[in-house]
Amino acid sequence: MWIFDRATLQILEVNDAATEAYGYSRTEFLRMTILDFRPAEDIPKILQIALRAPGSRSNEPGWRYLKKDGTVFPAKVVSWEITFDGHKAALVLAEAVCSASIQN
Repeated sequence: MWIFDRATLQILEVNDAATEAYGYSRTEFLRMTILDFRPAEDIPKILQIALRAPGSRSNEPGWRYLKKDGTVFPAKVVSWEITFDGHKAALVLAEAVCSASIQN
């Protein structure tokens, strides 16, 4: 799980499970935006979805993520609009899936 600022896409908070799964330290994560751990070819679609009006839902079945070591893996994602430390933010729960059939 992580929290990101909806305006800047900056990571505001991250849990230990995410740092373990992605291979980035907490400090590294907190210097990143949500675009920094995504495959480059997925970024236009991510921007389209991430910058949409708060509360709107994506019909995407899953997304691809990028580990620090360069491994790309699919994950199912659920997010909630929240206010965090004065920021309009989103709380994201990403769950890795075994199937490589998710395409973005």
